[in-house]
Amino acid sequence: DPFYVVKDDLAGKLQDIEATKARFSTLLWETNTATNSDFKDAKRHLSRGIREADGQLKDLELTIGYVERDRGAFAHIDDRELDERKRFVSSSRAKLAAARDAVAGEKTRQKLQADETAQIAATQGNYGAKTDIEMANTNYIHQSHGQTRQVLQEQDDNLEQLDGAVDRVHRMATEIHGELKTQSRLIGDLETELDETSEKMNFVMGKLSKLLKTKDTCQLLTIVLLTVVLIILVLILVMG
Repeated sequence: DPFYVVKDDLAGKLQDIEATKARFSTLLWETNTATNSDFKDAKRHLSRGIREADGQLKDLELTIGYVERDRGAFAHIDDRELDERKRFVSSSRAKLAAARDAVAGEKTRQKLQADETAQIAATQGNYGAKTDIEMANTNYIHQSHGQTRQVLQEQDDNLEQLDGAVDRVHRMATEIHGELKTQSRLIGDLETELDETSEKMNFVMGKLSKLLKTKDTCQLLTIVLLTVVLIILVLILVMG
């Protein structure tokens, strides 16, 4: 059953996502995310795992939809089995939602922005601010720069997600193209066999027409059909 092949692979990916999420959360709250390379690697790894798992989960949801729409064609999958598949998909979807929140939730965004602002303040200084008003303006500039960097990073993440989606569509298109080529080849083979069968039939009909001295196609076909029936009756009598 293809469902269980994908399910087993997805279950392995979800375990990897859980482990990476734990590492990501530790690095998020215990390091400076603006400069820590391990955090950036964990974030990329986690985001990529979520995208891949989400694609497989959508495939499983499609298979469940097919079964629900045509129960007669999937009689080997009873209601109990279908419910178990739905529960797996539902629990997997909840795990992915938790992983997404860990990567892009509000608390995470606030921490990332705070780290970016602190990093900008550390590298650019206070621009010579002395009074409280000047310091407030400096802090505002740092926060604005931090927000801008965060927005740019989120745009990069979105572009990476889009790139992953394009790759997946490309793989699907390649698979569909291969399937169409296979179907086209099978149809070509069938047409060749039909042509050969037609030629043989015409040859037999020609021989019969000469033998019976008639060109009436209906009469010839009737004779062929009766001959076949006679052969079947003889076989039945012999085997009986």
